[in-house]
Parts: sequence; structure tokens; C-alpha cells
Amino acid sequence: MNESVWIIDFGNTRQKLAEFVDGDFVQAWVNDDALERAQLAQQNQQLPGDIFVACTGTMSEEWEQMLGFLKQDESKNCRVFQVSNAHELPFQVEYESRATLGLDRLANAAGAAAVDDESDWLIIDMGTCITADLVSNKAFIGGSISPGIDLRLRSMYAGTAQLPYIENWRDIALEGVAIHLGHNTTSALIAGAIGGVQSELIQRIHAFSKEYPGMKVALTGGDAKYLQLHEDFTIFADPNLTLKGYFELYKRLIKQN
Repeated sequence: MNESVWIIDFGNTRQKLAEFVDGDFVQAWVNDDALERAQLAQQNQQLPGDIFVACTGTMSEEWEQMLGFLKQDESKNCRVFQVSNAHELPFQVEYESRATLGLDRLANAAGAAAVDDESDWLIIDMGTCITADLVSNKAFIGGSISPGIDLRLRSMYAGTAQLPYIENWRDIALEGVAIHLGHNTTSALIAGAIGGVQSELIQRIHAFSKEYPGMKVALTGGDAKYLQLHEDFTIFADPNLTLKGYFELYKRLIKQN
């Protein structure tokens, strides 16, 4: 029988469920689709052997009920491992405030290390916020946190009287826009947000590369596809790097128990 493991990630804005079978990533579901997948598996008694839950955001009542039931299930056909603090995760950290370190940042580090644990990595995660974190000598060193593209657009809308919030900016960006030169207010705002992020990250990569020659760059996160970093650098891109990193941390956790 194939060994199935679920990784469930409760983040700031999205909930994700990823399934791994015999150590291989199979598929990921997001938000309502993730909950529907879990509820259907419970109804059909097709739950995995283990569920690893990373909880940094809010868990809905439906998720709380399901996971609470599984935790109390005396048969223990499905074990639940839930973490909410980086102290609980087995990964070397040289960050001064490990207690406030985001679980997703540590998962990204574990995911990159699983690809190549002999190299230094700069891991860029394009989510609600943009994190750029360094992994060196198999340890999480630290990095930067800055506003994501959507946060930048929302802040300009909230902080001014005339600038609009462009709700469909992702659709416009996928159609193709100049990321540095806008010809109307909409395209200028998008150029400011996306082009600003682009320039920021290019400079950040250059700065790290000077100190860590041979460093590799990993790119992940839902908004990564709106950047054009591949034109300037060789980048390892994986939209599921965080989920795969959680799976690596789960394996380390199991070995300790």
C-alpha cells in the first residue's frame, strides 16, 4: 500500500493542502478546494497515515472540527502533527528571534536544502509579503521582509485621495505590461509596484552574491510569475517549494520521535 502524507498550511490569506505519496509530491489544493478534498477523504475513510499541520494564520471552524476529531481518534489510523512555532521544527537556525520566525520561511529553507544542501541559497518568496532569506552552511541565517505587490498597491490606495486600487492587477499583469513605464494611472501603478519589486530583488541578489559567490537563488510564492528575474539570473523556481519544505521538516520531526 502506498504511504500517503498530507501537509496542511494555514497562512495569512490562504489554506493549502498538499499530498505526498511514498515521499513524492502529488498535488496541492487551495482554500475551499483544500477543505473539500479533506472532507471527502474523511467521509470515504481515505485519510492519509499522517497529517502535518503548519498553523501561522487563522484556522476555520470546519478545519478545527476535522483536525480536532482526528487528534482525539483513539484508533490513531491518522496521526496529526501540528506546529505553530519555529522552536518546534528541527532545522538549524542562526536567527536571533526564532520564536517569531515565520514557519513558511523555515520551510522554504528546508525545501532548498533538500535540493542541494551543500550550496548557499537565497530564497525569495513572493506572497502577501516578500521574504528574501539566506541559507548558508545548512543553517537559516536570516533575511528581509518587505511588502508584496498587492500590499504596495493597497497602500497607495489607502494612503492617497485619488489613486485607485486595481482589483484585477494580476489579470492585467499576465496580459503583459511594462514593469517600469506606465502610460496611464493603472499601468503606472502596476509598473511602480511590480517594477519596484523587480528592481529591489535584482539589487538584493547582487548584494548577496558578492558576499556568497556561487550562491543559488530559489523563487517561490503565488506572485512570482509576475516578475522577470529569469532574464538576469539562473533561478530555481518551484511554486510548491514551501509545501515541499514542510514535508522535509515533517520527515525530520518523525525521525526525532
